Amino acid sequence: MTLAIAACLAFWMPAMLSAQSADDDLVTSVTTSAPMMKAVSQGIELTVTDGETHHFYIYSITGQMVKSVDVAESVTVDLPQGYYIVKCKDWSKKIVVR
Repeated sequence: MTLAIAACLAFWMPAMLSAQSADDDLVTSVTTSAPMMKAVSQGIELTVTDGETHHFYIYSITGQMVKSVDVAESVTVDLPQGYYIVKCKDWSKKIVVR
């Protein structure tokens, strides 16, 4: 349970990147918006905030592909209770639907 909460919090915290010049002056700060997912009743909510369309693959815990979805903003994928692995170009994560 604690691991699931920590994983969910990691999705909501944007990654901060910064570039520095040779003389250690801060040049720029860029916020990246990685695709996010969270368990909702009866499924998984997939959210993309960078304005691009991302392709998600959803697998059962046994490795069988269950769904393949293109997401441009936010989509809720209906799934039965169980353990799933969700993959996109930026990450691969496990999730439990209750």
